[in-house]
Amino acid sequence: MTTGSVPRQDDGLAVSPRTGAVAELSVLIVNYNSWRECAHAIASLRQHGPTRPDGSPMPFECIVVDNLSPHRDAGAIAAVEHELLLLAEQQHDPLAGRLVMHHENGGYSKGMNVAFRLSRGRQVLVSNPDVLFLPDLLTKLQRHLERDARAGCVVPKGFWDPERSGRLPPNTLPTLREVFWTTLGAFWPKLSHRYAKKLARRWLSVWEADRPVVLPMMSGCMFLIERDFFASIGLFDERYPLYYEDTDLSVTIRKAGRTVTQVPDAHLVHFVNRSGMSDLETMWKRHHTSRRLYYRKWYGRLGTLVLRAADWLLAVPALQRWRRFVPATPIVDFGESDAPPVIDFGRDCERYLLLMSLDARFYLAAGMLGSGRQWTPSQLGFSYFVNATFYFTAYDLSGGRFERLGTWRYHCMSHLGVSVVKPGARP
Repeated sequence: MTTGSVPRQDDGLAVSPRTGAVAELSVLIVNYNSWRECAHAIASLRQHGPTRPDGSPMPFECIVVDNLSPHRDAGAIAAVEHELLLLAEQQHDPLAGRLVMHHENGGYSKGMNVAFRLSRGRQVLVSNPDVLFLPDLLTKLQRHLERDARAGCVVPKGFWDPERSGRLPPNTLPTLREVFWTTLGAFWPKLSHRYAKKLARRWLSVWEADRPVVLPMMSGCMFLIERDFFASIGLFDERYPLYYEDTDLSVTIRKAGRTVTQVPDAHLVHFVNRSGMSDLETMWKRHHTSRRLYYRKWYGRLGTLVLRAADWLLAVPALQRWRRFVPATPIVDFGESDAPPVIDFGRDCERYLLLMSLDARFYLAAGMLGSGRQWTPSQLGFSYFVNATFYFTAYDLSGGRFERLGTWRYHCMSHLGVSVVKPGARP
């Protein structure tokens, strides 16, 4: 197992093991301060590995590239190494579990390309470290990719909790139209409400799909792609330091005449943005850099000018008094608590959609579907909440309606199951 820096001259070498079968699937993970989550991901990968079309186990490998994490606790690293060693032993292949301690943080794209050049599989699974592999996840993705000649890559349905009660939204492809509407929405709340409702309807159609769905773009947290096709379109564009690399790759795949397809019965648990939360300042700096690059690359000078104009409108002091957000319905504020929130809709719903977001505009939100008058997370689900302010909004879907019921705010004083309320702070 590789535990030191991998020399750059070795990045592109394909090495065949001396024992065991050559890996047919390569699982590639880029880690940044997510050691615990990464170890859990590899453990679930070992338990729910890939299969061939005849149902037999498929030889596979897992390559983890650490992008110079500031937090390199020896015990946390050892946990990842231990899981990779178990995977290598399981595969009877000494190269099946590898940890690359990269000498730089050149961004997610560069780290993933380093992992790719060390890989051997004809299929490549790009994965975040903060995920759980569920039963049949890989098998469902593999079978669809093998039989759908149009698919450039396939993606699973994402959930934020192991009980699969909360669905993660499909990403919205960034366009000039999106910049236009979100910028205007910052000054005209009704436009913002209309845009958020349009997104919610779009998400609902994807969440409820029981057949493969062609999406405008992938979520980079996980996708499966054929090695030769990935190489033919140039891998990830390494100019993106963080975020937008999956957006860019999605556009590239579509320009090549292929599709980004969601496989509805392939389910993934994704604990969103655990790496980004560990270093918010760096995350946002890199996000803004990637955003500018994306619009310049795909929309040219016009994209650069539109983005600059939008950013200017949102930042110029003279317009700040006109920039205000008013929720579609009055906010019910739960205040701070380390107890789970209880959302009361005020009526019994034959069917409802509850959205949960860190953004009061609900431009990106998880969705819970159910029936009844109230919603509260289960004990297990609540253990995945983080110390942050959450916003909720609900729609009554009964009888084909899409009627907004209310808006709630809740500041969670529990972080991953541990109370962060200071002793003596309770009344």
